[in-house]
Amino acid sequence: MTQAVRVGFDANPICGDRRGVGWYAYYLLKALLELKEDVEFVGYVKPGSCRTGLLEEWETDSRLRWVEAGRLMMRWRGALDRLDLYHGTNFKMQTVGRHGGLVTIYDLWLDRHPEYSSKLFGQQASFYRTRRTSRRARKVITISESSARDIESLYGLPREHITVIPCGVSDDFRPVLDTIAMTQLRGRLGLPTTRYILFLGGADPRKNHQALLKAYARRSVLLRDYSLVLVGEPVHRFADMRQTARACGLEDRTVYAGRQSVADLRLLYSHADLFVFPSLYEGFGMPVLEAMACGAPVITSNVTSLPEVVGDAAMLVNPEDPEELAEAILRVLENQTLREGLRAKGFERVKLFTWERAARRTLALYRELCGEPHQVRYVR
Repeated sequence: MTQAVRVGFDANPICGDRRGVGWYAYYLLKALLELKEDVEFVGYVKPGSCRTGLLEEWETDSRLRWVEAGRLMMRWRGALDRLDLYHGTNFKMQTVGRHGGLVTIYDLWLDRHPEYSSKLFGQQASFYRTRRTSRRARKVITISESSARDIESLYGLPREHITVIPCGVSDDFRPVLDTIAMTQLRGRLGLPTTRYILFLGGADPRKNHQALLKAYARRSVLLRDYSLVLVGEPVHRFADMRQTARACGLEDRTVYAGRQSVADLRLLYSHADLFVFPSLYEGFGMPVLEAMACGAPVITSNVTSLPEVVGDAAMLVNPEDPEELAEAILRVLENQTLREGLRAKGFERVKLFTWERAARRTLALYRELCGEPHQVRYVR
């Protein structure tokens, strides 16, 4: 196509409490604009978002216009703003352009495990709503082949209706061997030892901090020179990291770091002796690539998307077997050649995942959909 394409982009995750979806939307939009292609973007945010200061860094780009719109008004925004296409970045497709819309679905954790849903009336209504959205969309974008298989099987979508576009790794994540800054961070966190094993994910049950603590407890004598640094919210409605540590007798070995800034997280990754991510389910698993980008050797799970993301650059274990994890931890920490090999492979692996590559593939999909005749899908 030679004419400019106008794409509506759900930017609400950027303005919220950025976690996985928020950072995806942020880095993808940033990379799309950096391509300098003939595409105009309309970023949709809730009323009041443009006055928070969170959007100031985007104001210099003439190809991006912000529109504040509440949920009820979004239905008509596609026509009012003359969109060619709408991209719902957070499981919802709130409007459409003249060529329809597409939606990003990251993972189906709660559809696979509705017992962990925090919704008042359970997960069923959300399941049907997202399934309906996926069928109404021109295409569904997801971030791994593992998630594509879940979407195909749970929502009954044909595989050709799903496009896999992996995430990128931000340039913010790189080795930072600043001993002064790290000494200050150690003091703020109260690390009892110089060496430590790092975990990220908080008490969310799917991140599976229990496996790490149980594994460490089984080898606590041999691991006495290492602290456990647990990043993320320590309490979840279904779990409590402090209670798990207490039950394992590890209160004096464990540091609850809470949520960390990108700068401090980069330091923690860079100085960690080992990063352990025994997640039970991931749509992608960004922390493993962030850790690799900072030079940390990685142990992670052999399930869902994680094997396809890490390739041979991490040690894979059964996340439900603390004994296997304990043995893997000791093996990596006691074998310098293995650690250095994992670091080197990690640096090479992350080169495959860039936001520029993700943006180019997303833009190609926009152009493909805008270049094809569009028939409206009516879904019951």
